[in-house]
Parts: sequence; C-alpha cells; structure tokens
Amino acid sequence: MTDEPVEDNGQIENTSSTWLERVRAGESSAWNTFVRLYSPLIYHWCRRCGLQTADAADVGQDVFRAVLAAIGQFQREGDGSFRGWLRVITRNKVRDFLWARTKAPGAGGDTGGLLESIAVEPQVGDGPDPEEERILYRRALDLVLAEHKEETRNAFLRVVIDKQDPVAVAADLGMSVNAVYLIKSRVLRRLREEYAELLEPRPE
Repeated sequence: MTDEPVEDNGQIENTSSTWLERVRAGESSAWNTFVRLYSPLIYHWCRRCGLQTADAADVGQDVFRAVLAAIGQFQREGDGSFRGWLRVITRNKVRDFLWARTKAPGAGGDTGGLLESIAVEPQVGDGPDPEEERILYRRALDLVLAEHKEETRNAFLRVVIDKQDPVAVAADLGMSVNAVYLIKSRVLRRLREEYAELLEPRPE
C-alpha cells in the first residue's frame, strides 16, 4: 500500500473563516478536529528542525497552546496561508525550546548548532516539502477510515490508494461492485465534510 494522497474530483478549499470563527468562539469540537489533523504535521516540522522524538512531542504541545492564544489574530493576506502561519509558530517554539536548553546545565553541544541553523535559515520548514501533503492528507483519511468497519476500510484502500480493479476487489471481499463504488463515494464525501475547511488546496 502506498501513502499517496487520496485522489478526488473536488478541490479542497483553503482553511476557511468558518472554521476560524468556530475556534475563536470557543467551540471545542472545531479545536479538537484541528489538533487531531495537524498533530503529525507539527511533529514532522519539529523533527525536521532536529528535535528528538520526546522533545518534538513537547514542543508540539507548546505550538498548540500558542495557536489557541493567537488564533484571533490570524488574518489571511495576499498569498499567506494558515499552514504557513502555523509553520512560523512552530519554528519559533522550536527556537524557544533550543534557546532554553542552551541555558540549562550540561547542555549538549549540538543544541547551539541547531539553534544557529534555525537563526540563519529563517525559511526552515517553509520550502517545498512533498511530505507535508502526504502527512496531512493521509492523517485526514486515517481519521475518517477509523469511523468505518474493517471491510469498508479494506475496500476503500484497495481501490483508491492501491488503485486495484473495483471488480476484483468486490469479488475478493464478497460484495457487489456497486457497493465498492458506494464505499468510495461515502468515504470521500465524509473526508470533505469533516476536513475540507482545514486542508490547503491540493497542488496540480
């Protein structure tokens, strides 16, 4: 099975003002959805900056606290995106973490080097990164598939992700071809309904 993003005929829209307003209004379900979706991506950025596993997880919590406190100030301007804004917050929190570590007794020699690399490369984490799309879209798909029974998950993954013949998949799983197509449609619709507001446009 591959980790390629799900193909769909519809286009995912930008992070919308609707979602932002729901978070600003203190709607816990909107915030929880955001955290569930973006946690792996923030962790990925932290690891790219050189943090170890446990440190990346801790800094990720700091990032979410900062986002929750500052979400009311986010304004989309020009080509700016919510994900770009989130990258900046993550980079700043990584820098804060490394700076604090340099002041700790017995700080490792690599800490200063990591901090210096972030300081002289302000775009770290902002360049083209195909992994971002894979991580974000696969996370959204995993969350949606977790709501379905195993047979549904298997049918969807084999047809949409593995690109297998729906007729062969239907025969193998003991269901009709129409049922396989209905599964595909239902899962993709659920993906759009739950996460469209939080996903950036897919690249052409």
